[in-house]
Amino acid sequence: ELTRTAQQPAATSDGQVVEVGANIADADEAAPALAAGADGVGLFRSEFLFMNRDDTPSEDEQERAYRAAAQGLQGRRLIVRTLDAGADKPVAALAQPREENPFLGIRGLRLSLAHPERFREQLRAVLRVCADHPLGLMFPMVATVDELLQARAQLDLARDELHASGIA
Repeated sequence: ELTRTAQQPAATSDGQVVEVGANIADADEAAPALAAGADGVGLFRSEFLFMNRDDTPSEDEQERAYRAAAQGLQGRRLIVRTLDAGADKPVAALAQPREENPFLGIRGLRLSLAHPERFREQLRAVLRVCADHPLGLMFPMVATVDELLQARAQLDLARDELHASGIA
C-alpha cells in the first residue's frame, strides 16, 4: 500500500499538503528517497563526508558529493547541513579539546567557525552546486544571533572568493 501511494502528495485529512524531505548521509541515497516518496532532501548530513578519515574532504570532493545528490533529485531541492561534528561525531582532522559537556560546547556551527578556512571550503562547494541546482543550506546547533551573523559573513566571503576566481 505504501509503495502504491508513495508518489502521491502527502496531505493532512483536511487537504493541507505537507512537503516530505528525506534525511540522507550520502549522494547514493537521494534517488531512492524520491522513489520512496520524498519530495526532496531536507537534510544532507555532510558530517559523514568528514568522519572515519584522517583528513578533511577537499572542496572538489565535497562539491562532487553534493552535486551527485542534487542530480539524483531531478530538480527537487537539496538542503545541505554544514558540518555537524563534535561530541558523538568527532572529526579526526579537526582538533577538538576535551570538554566537560561536549554536547553543549564546541560543536556544529561553533566548530566550523573555529576553522574558517575549512568552513569556507564547504561553503564554496555548496555554492558551486547551487549555481546549477535548487539547494538550501542549514547551519547546525546555532546558539546565538552572533553565530548566525558570523556564518553568513563566511558565506558571503566564500561567494566573493568564487566570483573572484570566475566560478559560478
